[in-house]
Amino acid sequence: MPEIVNQLDVFAKFIDIANEIAKLPALVLPQYQAAAGDMYQISQKLLMANENLSRWRNRFIYFDFRQADARTEFFNLLQEYNTMKSGPEFQRLKFSCHDINNIYSQHISSKIADWFIKKQKKEEVEGIFASLTDADRGMVAFTYDAVVKQIDHFIESVETHVNAGAFNDAEEERLKFKVESKDIAGALVKFNGELSDLVIKFAKIARVPVTI
Repeated sequence: MPEIVNQLDVFAKFIDIANEIAKLPALVLPQYQAAAGDMYQISQKLLMANENLSRWRNRFIYFDFRQADARTEFFNLLQEYNTMKSGPEFQRLKFSCHDINNIYSQHISSKIADWFIKKQKKEEVEGIFASLTDADRGMVAFTYDAVVKQIDHFIESVETHVNAGAFNDAEEERLKFKVESKDIAGALVKFNGELSDLVIKFAKIARVPVTI
């Protein structure tokens, strides 16, 4: 699992450089307001995808097998999950690199040279955005090949126990799922907090409301 988490390095690098950009005194100038607004949009899109993925994972990992109607509630959740996987919501578990690239190209890419004078730093920042806008393979690997498959494996291992009313066995599987996915959990929680902070910062700088 650590190798999957390492694919999220693009997130960490974007968050670091976005925090640097948010601290630039020049960002409050009128000529950069649109760029700040686009940084807000990018941060929000990353956050929304991260939250969507976290939400579904958490609904299973924190499922309460002690509740009186655990069997009914579990299969209701399973039905919701399967419906999600067959609809457009499934694609919203990861961010669209195409959308991110379009936003970046509008007002941010042309301002990088203004914000970072040194050639090496400018190229570093441009490289980080290039990686973010070309991260489909890594995000697919993380979202669908790691997190979703992990949820699917948990469902497969626990469904028979729930059907048989063997909730002690189901609880043991839930705890195994929790332990085995702790690296992913740590990454999702960390990025959720950091991206939320960026959304608030750039909305304030751009003088735009935080919207849903």
